[in-house]
Amino acid sequence: MNLLEAIKYIILGIVQGITEVLPISSSGHVELAKALFNMQEDKALLFLILVNTGSLVTLTTIYFKRLVKMVCDFFVYVFRPSKREERASGFLFAVQMMIATIPIALVGFIFKSKIEALVQSYGVLVAGLGLLLTGTVLVLFTTRKIRRGYTGINYADAVLVGMAQAVALLPGVSRSGMTASTAIFRGMGIDSALNFSFMLYIPASIGSIILYAKDAFSEGLGVMESSQIFYYVLAFFAAMVSTYIAYKFVFNIFRSGKIRYFGYYCIIIALFAIGVGLVQF
Repeated sequence: MNLLEAIKYIILGIVQGITEVLPISSSGHVELAKALFNMQEDKALLFLILVNTGSLVTLTTIYFKRLVKMVCDFFVYVFRPSKREERASGFLFAVQMMIATIPIALVGFIFKSKIEALVQSYGVLVAGLGLLLTGTVLVLFTTRKIRRGYTGINYADAVLVGMAQAVALLPGVSRSGMTASTAIFRGMGIDSALNFSFMLYIPASIGSIILYAKDAFSEGLGVMESSQIFYYVLAFFAAMVSTYIAYKFVFNIFRSGKIRYFGYYCIIIALFAIGVGLVQF
């Protein structure tokens, strides 16, 4: 085992976990890391599966009770008419989650190959442009009056937040940044917006991991050394832990109004990524 290689994968896992929760785009940072570390495409794909799964495990654990209640409320509402009144709110939330998931499923299904071709040809450059969009949205976000606490969500909110999540299929566009900002622009309170955003991440992440895994195994992963497996395990757990830590801070960051600093950061890292992309060509 090479200590420097192990540290590299731990750092990459930490970056994934932090950037998945904070509004600074995990996909953009992964594309930049692939370029800087010169990761082979098949190894990068497997790495992406593992670190995304690490973040997914953490957020699923955090929201496990809410998810179970939502699913139970949905099925009880459908199959037990006598219980519908007391289960209505959970059923409604489940329907809104499904509505908000439709855009990313459609965009992913229809444009998956085109997005992949674009990323394969101009990966870090596209990521830089996506980060630039993310940074601009976050800076504009701070000009709006922000509501605190919990508020309701309607069907229009679900559709628009879902469309914002679909845009984040492009590398560099922050999923949490776009969904939370859209929800807050719509008048949702910070807590409701962030919770809806992170819960919406779970089905989207499961779908993307399945697609990543399908591509990885169809391309063939080859024989991996035990040391390489160990590096990936380190990255997986680093992503889990850093996702949890970032989650603990993200609500206060949004409440404090300091989100614009993340916008400035995205703009700076975007210019760097664009520079790297131009050098590659």
